[in-house]
Amino acid sequence: MRAESELVPFGLFLLLAALFTVFGAYLLRRPERAAALFADREARHAFRAKDARAIGLVFTIGGVGLLVVGAVRLVVTLAAG
Repeated sequence: MRAESELVPFGLFLLLAALFTVFGAYLLRRPERAAALFADREARHAFRAKDARAIGLVFTIGGVGLLVVGAVRLVVTLAAG
């Protein structure tokens, strides 16, 4: 496979990873609003700001990790190409 045919999938992967990171950062910066967004009236336990911060941390760390993996794979593919 040529390196040029890999650019679109890698670009989309990096875009999705960036969106994960931005979503996680939003959850970390505004946990009260995020808790209200995820709240379910019929749930046994309320969704708290602490829960939103934990999910935000997971999304942020995961998104940054995916960005790093995608960038490394992109550089390796372009260098080999």
